[in-house]
Amino acid sequence: MNILYLDSSTEACTAGVAVDGRTVSAFEVAPRGHARLLLPMAEDLLSSAGIGFADLDLVGFGRGPGSFTGVRIATAMAQGIAIARDLPLVPVSSLECLAVGARERFRSESGAGHGTSGIEIRVAIDARMGEIYRASYLAADEATIEPILAEAVVEPGFPSPELDRVIAAGSGFGRYPELLDIPGLLAGYDDALPHAEDALRLVAATDREAWIAPDEAVPHYLRDNVTGP
Repeated sequence: MNILYLDSSTEACTAGVAVDGRTVSAFEVAPRGHARLLLPMAEDLLSSAGIGFADLDLVGFGRGPGSFTGVRIATAMAQGIAIARDLPLVPVSSLECLAVGARERFRSESGAGHGTSGIEIRVAIDARMGEIYRASYLAADEATIEPILAEAVVEPGFPSPELDRVIAAGSGFGRYPELLDIPGLLAGYDDALPHAEDALRLVAATDREAWIAPDEAVPHYLRDNVTGP
């Protein structure tokens, strides 16, 4: 299966292509460059993978939460490609993508002897206006994560940990470092941003029943009363 993924929900612009399980991806921090960079990034990756838009089977996109402008750009671009090629879409949560990336980063840094099963993964994106987008996930085993705290936009804070092993990731922790004062904290990645490499894992694992038609692609803002980026 050939998959294209696009995400500009945060200050990072990232895209990825998976061809029969082999992936190539790109990532650039460019807060004002999403509209300019995302499509050429996708085109370059498709060329590197040896395929074109006509060869795609599925398109994934970062549906948010995150920057209003950035979420709209990735959603509209993915929707346009899907309409042109009559392709299904898979929306991916930027928070869940962060959680997958945090688990993989911890696994890489801690070595093969440290499993991630039974770890709570807290993720937070700075939502400005004194708030964060937050969620928590359970690393149920070495391959899957499950939500244990639903996505929300809230004042900075989390309830007490449900588990005694915790990983934290996302710009919300960089903006509010006091949130890293967590019992059982194993690692804190306050520089973490969504990456297409992690999102492609989620897209590839999504059941066909959860694929959507192009006209069903909508941003997931969580907050509706914001102006600006």
